[in-house]
Amino acid sequence: MNATSSGHVPYRTCIVCRSKRPKGELLRLVLDQDRRVIPDRRHRLPGRGAYVCEPCLGSVLKGKALTRAFRGRLQGVSPLLTAWVHRTQGDETGCQTMEDQSSCVRDAKKRPRLHTADTVAEDF
Repeated sequence: MNATSSGHVPYRTCIVCRSKRPKGELLRLVLDQDRRVIPDRRHRLPGRGAYVCEPCLGSVLKGKALTRAFRGRLQGVSPLLTAWVHRTQGDETGCQTMEDQSSCVRDAKKRPRLHTADTVAEDF
């Protein structure tokens, strides 16, 4: 018997705001082989996972929530996660919705690079 036929919906807790939500509504974060935090959008990568809700994405890079969730084993945040968080939370022009994006002026050559503790995120 699978999870869909039984009606069971797994819940997880956001590591920032501590709210409980269905697992499918949260972004799963895991450590890669270099012990950097990466997103696991398909919820399939091996290892200990931490979950964060969309409103808390901007806050996950600040504070101690990631260190606590991964029990101090992380070495940093992947540039992929940093760029993804900034992209989903709106870019430096303040565009957060599709209506705002139509009036934004975007110039990829002048876009500042995103920095983490010891790495620089690559442009996509």
